[in-house]
Amino acid sequence: MSGKLRQRLRELIEEKEWKELEDLLINEEDERTLEILERSTRSSEGPKLIGGLLTALSCDTRESTSLRLKIYELILKQVRSDEDSNGRGVGEIMGVLMMHVDSFPTNVALKLINQYVEHIQNGSSLQGRWVDLLAKLITSLGQKETIIVSGKEMGGSDYRRQVLKTFCDLPWSSETTISLLAVFRDVDLLKEELQEVVGKVESVLKEVDFHSVPPIVYHLILLVKGKIPGRVLQAVIDFFNAQEESLVGNGSQGRRRTGSEGDSFGVDSEAIEESKHSELTEAQGTVILHVTHQAQYSPALVKDYLKFVKTSTWLTERLVTPFNLALSLSLASIEKYQDQIIESLKSCLLKSFRQEEKTKQSQWLRETFGEDCNVTAAFKKTIDNCIMGWDQVSQGLVQLGFSLLESGGGPKGEMYASLCAVELASVILPLILKKQPHIAHVVISQLSNCILSAASPLQYVEILGRLAKASPLLLLEHLSLIRELLEYLVFLPLPVATLLLHSLLPLLRMSMALKDALMITLRKMLFSKEVERRQVAVKGFLQFLRHFRVMGALPSSQASMSFSSSLSTVSINADVHSVFNSSTNEALCLELLGVLRRCFSQQHEVKSTFYLGLYEVSRANPKLIVNILELQLQHIKVFLDLRADIFNPVILKKVFLVQSESAVLAEPLGDLLASLGAVKTYYEENKDRMTTDDEDEDENTSSVFNEVCSIFDVLTEKLAGCGLDDLGFDANREFSNSSSTGQKNILSARVMMGVFDCLIEHTFTHGAETSDEKMQTLISLFRSQRKIAELVRERSVKMAAKKGSKGKARPAARVVVAFRSRLSLRATAKMLEASLCSFDSTNAGSNSCEKMRENHELQIYLLSVIEETLTSMKGMSVAERERILPELKTITRVLLHECSVNVGALDSSDEREVGRLRQSLQILSSLLLILCKYYKDKLESILKDVTGKHDNKDLNGLLQRVAKKCQKMLLKILHHEERAPLLKDGCVIVQLMSTVTNAMEPECTAISEVQDWVLQLCKDQALDHGGLADCLLGLAFVLSDQVKANHTLTRGVARELHHKLGDLEQDVEVEEAGKYKIVTEVTASAVLSTLLSHLDDSLTLAELALNKTKACLASGAQYDADKIERQISMKFGIVMYAVHEVIQSALPLGASTDQTLKLVTKLYNVLSLYVKYYLDLYKVKTYPQISDKFEKVVHMSGQLVTAPIYPTITYIEGAQRQVERKTEGSLKARAIKEYKLIPSLIFSIEQYEKHLITFSRRSKVNLMQAMKLSTSRDFRIVPNAIVEALKEEEDPQTRQQKEKENPGDSGSDSDSDRNADSDDSGGSDSDRHSGSENSENSPRKEEEAKDLPAKKNKKRRTSSGSDEGEKENNSESQNIGKEPANKKRKIHVSKKTSG
Repeated sequence: MSGKLRQRLRELIEEKEWKELEDLLINEEDERTLEILERSTRSSEGPKLIGGLLTALSCDTRESTSLRLKIYELILKQVRSDEDSNGRGVGEIMGVLMMHVDSFPTNVALKLINQYVEHIQNGSSLQGRWVDLLAKLITSLGQKETIIVSGKEMGGSDYRRQVLKTFCDLPWSSETTISLLAVFRDVDLLKEELQEVVGKVESVLKEVDFHSVPPIVYHLILLVKGKIPGRVLQAVIDFFNAQEESLVGNGSQGRRRTGSEGDSFGVDSEAIEESKHSELTEAQGTVILHVTHQAQYSPALVKDYLKFVKTSTWLTERLVTPFNLALSLSLASIEKYQDQIIESLKSCLLKSFRQEEKTKQSQWLRETFGEDCNVTAAFKKTIDNCIMGWDQVSQGLVQLGFSLLESGGGPKGEMYASLCAVELASVILPLILKKQPHIAHVVISQLSNCILSAASPLQYVEILGRLAKASPLLLLEHLSLIRELLEYLVFLPLPVATLLLHSLLPLLRMSMALKDALMITLRKMLFSKEVERRQVAVKGFLQFLRHFRVMGALPSSQASMSFSSSLSTVSINADVHSVFNSSTNEALCLELLGVLRRCFSQQHEVKSTFYLGLYEVSRANPKLIVNILELQLQHIKVFLDLRADIFNPVILKKVFLVQSESAVLAEPLGDLLASLGAVKTYYEENKDRMTTDDEDEDENTSSVFNEVCSIFDVLTEKLAGCGLDDLGFDANREFSNSSSTGQKNILSARVMMGVFDCLIEHTFTHGAETSDEKMQTLISLFRSQRKIAELVRERSVKMAAKKGSKGKARPAARVVVAFRSRLSLRATAKMLEASLCSFDSTNAGSNSCEKMRENHELQIYLLSVIEETLTSMKGMSVAERERILPELKTITRVLLHECSVNVGALDSSDEREVGRLRQSLQILSSLLLILCKYYKDKLESILKDVTGKHDNKDLNGLLQRVAKKCQKMLLKILHHEERAPLLKDGCVIVQLMSTVTNAMEPECTAISEVQDWVLQLCKDQALDHGGLADCLLGLAFVLSDQVKANHTLTRGVARELHHKLGDLEQDVEVEEAGKYKIVTEVTASAVLSTLLSHLDDSLTLAELALNKTKACLASGAQYDADKIERQISMKFGIVMYAVHEVIQSALPLGASTDQTLKLVTKLYNVLSLYVKYYLDLYKVKTYPQISDKFEKVVHMSGQLVTAPIYPTITYIEGAQRQVERKTEGSLKARAIKEYKLIPSLIFSIEQYEKHLITFSRRSKVNLMQAMKLSTSRDFRIVPNAIVEALKEEEDPQTRQQKEKENPGDSGSDSDSDRNADSDDSGGSDSDRHSGSENSENSPRKEEEAKDLPAKKNKKRRTSSGSDEGEKENNSESQNIGKEPANKKRKIHVSKKTSG
């Protein structure tokens, strides 16, 4: 029977007899129809049969609708239970069902949707094609105008929102989430509905496994399309950041439990944590791939992400995380967005470095935002993750690294940020090259291009050197690129080329081919036309001589550079066909010495480079010492005449050449003799280690050495005690550059000065410390040298005076002939120690050293030599700095002892001693600065050697010891009876203390003790030296900012300044506070400049905090708004109270007024930024509240700054006009400048008030009631001028008549003048605000007036009240609303206010 029915159904469907088919279905039992349908579902004719039945059932009757619902339920049940639910036939069937959904009645569609809801509630899986029907059902109902649900009528869109909310309220598994997201994708949800779905998915992500996250994120991105992609990315970033923090926290807790519970538990927990990290990293990599793929087809996705990155540039902790870095750099692989993403990341990192610098200097900033994130650790983590399939991130990392390197030559004020950027790049590039070797070609090629084309390529060369040390074999795989770079060596400047040769040294030791290529390049450069290229060639050959050692070399500890054992091991396998052994190296070195012999015919610059490098070669390669001595000995004989009847053995005619009308140095004899003496001394010190078994070689060595010794002995004997005539210098010689004769004489003098330097050093290093005779010889040599220097100086001055007398237009400029010392730093340090240190027990009783101590001129000369060396520290390489470190420690130790003992203890009238100690202090200050800058990692061990304290003190303790020595020196100066000449030395001592405290940790106790001491000194000492007061107060401000987030130093100094400078109005007398005695009439100008600079720095910190807070608000990051606003209002309170005092002072015209106007302009700009933050807050949040702290800041800005600033402007303009009348034209430029500054200030005030008015309208709170509205700068009514004009126009008789009629008002005119002046500067709001609601707000004004400073004409105030008794650590925010209490009027107040 069922077969006939099935056949009949087919026929009717074929004939499309829908009415007859419907009647047949209604008349038959539903069970039979469903049975036939169930059997036919899996057959090929199933979709056609189902479609025909649904077409016939028109839902016009209850039976038809019921059968149709049963058909849907049956098919859905079968599809859900079928194992192959995703097959082709099932898809066709579901397509048929969706085609006929629209003809369903609403109640039936609702039943079907409820069935889906029940499945989710029961935890059933939503996998399969049967879920596709849900999207069609929701869409169909959502398009209807009205729907009745549970007896309530609603619109289709409302029902869709209700269904969506119902689904979001249910618990979702990962499978359910993926299925529902696919369903919602076909529904076309609105933005609000998408927001709700994204919020639900955020909660789901926290509960699912990591491997389920990528498909959920993928479907979520497809769902939002171009509507809210940024919201999805932000949710994903927040999720992964939270997971990383959670795993890091759990890992640290697990490690702590490991230490307490045993090893077995620790191994298991570590394995679990490692597994979780691996899963998280894989999930992150897959999500990054999904996002990058979608970004190529969805510009809105990248646009929203770029917006997120740009708004988060102030939030390093949010942007610089391993996942977000990887996502950013992966998106940067899309060329269209590369520049924007890289620049945004670079901007974020530079801001982070600037904030890091300011955080170290400011306790206020540390309390406001806490510690900064670890940027380097985030990058290392990102690079480590690149191994796990994040290959697309590597190229972005390389581009970011090079972008950071471009910041290496940043502006002077950005030095710290630039250095940090270069340091980060030097971490990124070697590490990414090690993890991803396949990008080595790109990195090396780009480095080469930058080295050749960049304006400051030194940082690129340093990176190349790090790569050569870290991955030499990897670089050798790209040997062609390195060889190509060496071919362009000829075009590089001398410092860059020298550093490049040093950087490539590890590769040269491992590759014979590269070494040969470089040798050919250097040979060509040695014959170049340009001197600088020849110097590069010489330095390259000298480097070969230093590092390719011959057998018998000294241990590596005594050589100038050594290589690690690992590198030596690698070099064995680097080039099998070129094994470097001793015999090969010896032949190479001898060949190179033969090549360098040609330098003797080169220019003097090339010769000097050659001579100065030979000593380092002899130290690194002692086997070549004899060859070097022979080479030098043979050449120096040409310029010496050692016969007994010759007074001056130096043949000066041969050391220079005369070309046309100019003389040129041909032989730098001083450098040659210095090199010869250094090699000879080194040989003498290590002669026992260099003995050989070859008797002939030893005999040759002895003869060469003896001949060199005889040269020095003869030169010393002949030149010691020589007069100028014996040396060939006539007292009437000309020393000028205008003629060839003068040039020859100058060159001769320089050569002889160098020769004397060499002989002085040789004499001292050969027993002068213990022999009186040799010490006398040394002093004789020095005196002979000084005679030459004095002759040149005197003749240069006379020649300049003679030329100046011929011309009447201008005086002659002073001509100074400079002499470069040839004394080595090693010998200079020892000589200085012998001449200054009486604490050295070995030399304390030596008569020879006593002679040096008595020779004041020699000490001055040694100090000048050290100064000359320190000025060249910046251009030294790392190896050169390390080489001179022992000498720097010796000099620092000697000068620290010398200064701590003698500064302030000697007679201040002795100008020579005062000058010597001042020079010693300056050198000591430079030395400590150099040690803290270039030897930061070794500073603790250095200070132990310098102070002689090798106990277990940490770095802060050692720095505190140095600071205490500085304190003692400064106190001795301040308590000296005749301290005036010594106060200048106090500035250097304060600079020393500043350097020492900068090296301390910000929160150590030592820096607090130094701060207390400096602050007490500022309170107790009344100075009459502006420079010292400036330095002391500057240090006090810096230390107070480091130690305390809030201090009263700023306000106290401002009060003192107000008293010393006086008030704007002549009839106002300011009471003396007397707390900081350092502020005097003499030092007021310098103190004002320091105070204004400090206030400017404070505003910079407030601006930084506001920018970061605005970024948190814009990006949706969590932040403690109450805490940050409390800190910001406190900072504004400190600044505005100080500005209030300053702008009421009688400022001297000049730089101080310029600085003040700029400061007030910046204050209003930062205040405007604060108001903009609240405007943004009202845009983002629904029901925001205005903080009472913000209201107080606005109120204070009106009363403390806006009200008195206009009289200040009038005062400055009036004073300027008076000066212009007296000095026509001389101050025209200053007047133009100030007329530019004042309009800028007025504009900033108007902008601030404009933003306040806008915000007042939006918040319905009147914030302008405490503000004085801006007046027009082009048209002003000056009451005083009007009164004066009226007086002049009055008839004398009329005036007398008025006086008779009003005898009691004789003083009214003067009083009215004063009242008018008072009204102009700070009158009532009703006089200034046209159309304002003052009458309505008057009660509120009276209440707030209690919290504000009283006006100057109403109350006598003193600055010695309760505020001065506050402790230094009192919160300034507690003082908001208290009276500044700093003025009193001479005129009785009642007369002013009676009218």
